[in-house]
Amino acid sequence: RQGHFMITADVRFRSILMTLFLVIMVATLVRFWPEQSTASIDAAPAQKPADDSSVKRHFDWAVTQLRTGHFQQAINGFRAVIEHSPAMPEAYINTGFAQIELQQYDQAVQSFQTAADLRPGQVNAYWGLALSLEGLCDIPGAIGAMRTYIHLSSPDDPFLAKARAALWEWEQQKTTSADSEQYSRSCRQRFEQQGKS
Repeated sequence: RQGHFMITADVRFRSILMTLFLVIMVATLVRFWPEQSTASIDAAPAQKPADDSSVKRHFDWAVTQLRTGHFQQAINGFRAVIEHSPAMPEAYINTGFAQIELQQYDQAVQSFQTAADLRPGQVNAYWGLALSLEGLCDIPGAIGAMRTYIHLSSPDDPFLAKARAALWEWEQQKTTSADSEQYSRSCRQRFEQQGKS
């Protein structure tokens, strides 16, 4: 009985020592973890707000072009914004939507993918990516992108029902086609017919 007590006490003692060791190691890591450098913030020029307002003016102008159906002008405007603010996912997203309107699906995929790479939680990047991939008749890719959109969307997202409907439709189209090559052909034909009407 006393031998059992010694083994139990020994295990507890080792557990306490191991826990203390781990706590000290974590505290040491936290203490010496490198902080983000503020050198780039401190080195920002004093005229940065003027640049921001210029970029905002260009962005707003490009959005107006997009909304009024001047898609190529919108693309040109967003490219100017991207030149000055290459880490702005909204500029890539709006470029992508203009490219969809011009049926430039390959370029749109690149725009939406860049936006998603810059900000993985940018929900509308996945919406646009899904539409672009559908335009390329890449239904499995469109399904994947739309599933990501649905997964990241908030429950009150106004486009959630439309996303679920598109996902359901693509899944039905995919399962009713005998083989993927036949499906791709019929998909391209359908989009060509839509373009003529």
